[in-house]
Amino acid sequence: MNKKILIILFAALVCVAFVLGIVIFVVSVGQSHNSPVTPTEEPYATPEQATEQPTEEPSFTEEPTATPEPGPLAGLIIGIDPGHQRIANNDKEPCAPWEASKNSQINNQTMKTKTASGTSGKFTHVDEYVAVLDISLKIKAHLEALGATVVMTRETADVNLSNIDRAEICNNANCHVALRIHCNGADNPAVKGVEAWVRGNGDGSDEYKALGAYEKKLAEGLLTYFAEATGAAKRNVNTSDNYTGLNWSTVPSIIVECGFMSNEEEDNLLVSPEYQEKIAKGVADWATAFAGTLRSR
Repeated sequence: MNKKILIILFAALVCVAFVLGIVIFVVSVGQSHNSPVTPTEEPYATPEQATEQPTEEPSFTEEPTATPEPGPLAGLIIGIDPGHQRIANNDKEPCAPWEASKNSQINNQTMKTKTASGTSGKFTHVDEYVAVLDISLKIKAHLEALGATVVMTRETADVNLSNIDRAEICNNANCHVALRIHCNGADNPAVKGVEAWVRGNGDGSDEYKALGAYEKKLAEGLLTYFAEATGAAKRNVNTSDNYTGLNWSTVPSIIVECGFMSNEEEDNLLVSPEYQEKIAKGVADWATAFAGTLRSR
């Protein structure tokens, strides 16, 4: 009896083991079907194998470019003549184009140096031709920013231009006004301030006198704006027949003496970039205020 029971138990255990084996097999197969598949990385294609796909250009609508508003000096042609040059030209040229019968004191028989050497800083030792070029280039930048066309007689010190040459550059460009930028000097070191020179009696004609009166009006305004921008003392507008650059100018022309390099304070200011910017702003403010006057002539 006991032997039969053992046989039955053994058979039962075999059956249970068989069933468990089947269950384990089924479960493992099901898990293998449900597990994520790790893709096999494809090798990169060689240039010969790759087929280039056309790239579509992005489509967009270009925004129209706004036309900038013209500046307040648009249409004006302003000449700037930085006085002197690195090497003076001591050859002579006629101081004026008219004959002696028109002016017995200054005429085409009166000979003057083509380009004088100019002054230099008594304290800074900077030559006038250097300082006035720096000032002139800053004036140019300010005027152009406001829409003016600027004609420079020189943008370097290494030129050989007579005073007649400089006048004719501005004449040929039909400048509305020519500004001849200079620095001053005096025996008295206390003298300082900004002043201007315009043409004198010239050939005595009504036309010449009218041009001189117009220049004086422009110069008075220029000194006012210059002084306001810089704090410089405002000196006089003077008239003279002694300046070749004025006598040969057929366009309105003003000599601007920006300050005295014989005065310690102004000598240091005139070579200072910050003060030069103030000068340029003063000239630009003047040109803006007088734009209508300049256009009307």
